[in-house]
Amino acid sequence: MSAVRTLTVDDDLTLSRIGYERGEVLQPDDGGPLAHRYRVDTSSSLVVDGLVLLESTEAGLRFLDTNGLALTVRDLRRFRILLKVADARPAAARAGAPVATTRAPQPPTGESGPDLAKVPQELRDLRDDALDNDLLDGVDFAVVGVSGSVGAECIAFEPAGEGFRVSYRDAGVATELFASRSMAQARAVFLDEACWLGAERGRGAYVGRSQAVGTEDWTPAQVVAAYERRLLSDD
Repeated sequence: MSAVRTLTVDDDLTLSRIGYERGEVLQPDDGGPLAHRYRVDTSSSLVVDGLVLLESTEAGLRFLDTNGLALTVRDLRRFRILLKVADARPAAARAGAPVATTRAPQPPTGESGPDLAKVPQELRDLRDDALDNDLLDGVDFAVVGVSGSVGAECIAFEPAGEGFRVSYRDAGVATELFASRSMAQARAVFLDEACWLGAERGRGAYVGRSQAVGTEDWTPAQVVAAYERRLLSDD
């Protein structure tokens, strides 16, 4: 069961998420060492005007637009409903002491992979491009037909009909991010999304970059206008 209500200016919440900002579910901030921390901007005109809903579920908290559609963490940051605060760090790190790191998950070994000789060269090249960005095959990304496995949370690229599809896969659920007949367009989206996911995990070409690129200088009116376009979109 879930409960949905309007987010208000009294909801001065501090939340966290472990993982990619395409995700939707957040948890109350428990100070965990791997969490990315956010707080609700109670001064946001979108919050003041009652244009954001808050849903409590067994899995955690989700934010919805007024059509009841879930907002990703990236949406919430773009529209300044959530503001990102400094990433959590263990107390030892704050004190300057060395911190033990956890080895990144590796794709399964010992399994027979695809016969690459039968795979189109453009797909093999795309996998090589992702690897060149210091991403892990089968963990951060998967090129269907080339990668030997698909991670529990990764960005996937696959041929689809007469074109190509890019999806975000999380716990067995695939969310389409982009589809096009153009390999070049789909390739650009795939690498961009995979690099953002890798950055959340501390690796790849986008480490240290902000996902709010291009919107930092928006006025409040521009933010509201973009949000309203989302509400009115037929997509």
